[in-house]
Amino acid sequence: MIEITATQNEQIAALGQQHHVRRLTWLDKPLRTGPDADREAALLIEFNPADVPSLSMLATMEDEIGRILNRNIDLHLYLREMYLGYGPRESGIVYDRADYMDIPMPREKIAEFCKRKKILWLAKFPYPSRASVIDYADVEFLAGLAPGAKFSWGALDGWKELDEILGCETAIDYGKELPPDLEVIYRDPAAFQSASTH
Repeated sequence: MIEITATQNEQIAALGQQHHVRRLTWLDKPLRTGPDADREAALLIEFNPADVPSLSMLATMEDEIGRILNRNIDLHLYLREMYLGYGPRESGIVYDRADYMDIPMPREKIAEFCKRKKILWLAKFPYPSRASVIDYADVEFLAGLAPGAKFSWGALDGWKELDEILGCETAIDYGKELPPDLEVIYRDPAAFQSASTH
């Protein structure tokens, strides 16, 4: 992974927004071999399906990113259908659309949603993971369900409702425990007060 300056980061963010890039990540090593491979920075670029550009545009973007970083770039296109969630090993995020989107969290509406879906707590991941069932989410949540609530696509079919609340693509995964390093968006006070008294 290469250190990049704040100016380079801003330029890459502007490029990402211009070309509707979903995510740009470092690869831990070049995928191609050859005498110049060691001098290249390998990057994996991802788009939503409707935004995948032509090969000539990808070549242009590879040149533009190379100019921003002042080095040769080996740019690889990530396609969910090709990698099925098992893409090349990544070593760090350069640009993620979610990092550059101002996504408000209307907590009252989210609380109403969680109560209807029997969600005890809802926490937000720093950025969406490709390990998620929904690879193209802008925001990924981890939810703890009330006893008796069943985790299934039927039970959490309201993620589309959450999309409407936030105005972006969301994904919800299930968790039995609330990890300490995630941002808590909703917590059922009665459930947690009851748990702390037992």
